[in-house]
Amino acid sequence: MNETVVINSIRPLAAVLTSVLAAGLILLSKNYPNVREGWSIAAALTKFGIILSMLPGVLNGQVYRWSFGTFVSGVEFALKADMLGMIFGLLASFLWIITILYTTGYMRGLEEHNQTRFFAAFAISISTAIGIAFSENLLTLFVFYELLSLATYPLVAHNENRKARMAGRKYLAYTFLGGGVLVLGGTALVYHLAGTLTFGETAAGLATADPLLAQVAFALLLFGS
Repeated sequence: MNETVVINSIRPLAAVLTSVLAAGLILLSKNYPNVREGWSIAAALTKFGIILSMLPGVLNGQVYRWSFGTFVSGVEFALKADMLGMIFGLLASFLWIITILYTTGYMRGLEEHNQTRFFAAFAISISTAIGIAFSENLLTLFVFYELLSLATYPLVAHNENRKARMAGRKYLAYTFLGGGVLVLGGTALVYHLAGTLTFGETAAGLATADPLLAQVAFALLLFGS
């Protein structure tokens, strides 16, 4: 088995930010539908290409990592492209290529309103999904999950009728109760018990912690998710 080699690389961050940049360009191109959808397609292909470029290294035992710095003692806000993250990252980015082609025809065919807002929110949602895939620890995962909730709200409430607005309010209530209360509480408890939030390192700390508190942390994360 190849030994894992950690490589400091901007590629995990670039994979996340590509569609954030595209969202800005989409908003600027609202009066030019072909250009607007062109940015979405270009961003989808670029994002998939960036993630795909890391695959040979990951298959060879390498891990691509980018850190924004230490948030609290022992916890960095960091992205890491490892084997598990690559599976989800490649799947999400590849499906975006197919989905954006389908959605473009669907939205235009129905002459939907606020298409620019829809495609911009869609692009940001994909960024947060890749952020989730490449999260190195529970803190980073929590932040990207909450950002995903905000980014997908315009998609849930897109029709702007009474039913859509009610669905949007319920969606925010469920996601912020689950994430902002239960998952955040479970994350804080894991950090208290294990002294770290990094995936793969929390198990050792939890193994020696109070079993009841460890079960409470697990329950909070499970039901919150």
